[in-house]
Amino acid sequence: MNRIKLEERVFELVGYMVTSGRNLLNETPLYGPFRLVDAASRLISILEEEGVGSDRLQAMRTEIDAGKYSVMSDVEEFESFLDSLVDTLVDHADFEERR
Repeated sequence: MNRIKLEERVFELVGYMVTSGRNLLNETPLYGPFRLVDAASRLISILEEEGVGSDRLQAMRTEIDAGKYSVMSDVEEFESFLDSLVDTLVDHADFEERR
């Protein structure tokens, strides 16, 4: 992806995040967590297109995309999804200092 296209994709993501922040003032509180994990998925996609992807980012995006819409049908399932997502994040974290 060229620099202009990358800037465009990042600007779109920033726009999504900013307008989501504003919209959350009037939306159901559950949309906040949904929008955050959706933004994470979008960011991972941008990184993958830039060749900065990794197995652990792919694992996170796959899990996010598989469960994020549960917010629409079952609050308890969405809460469980978020807990599972945190567990996946911890499982894939590299706690050693990178140099």
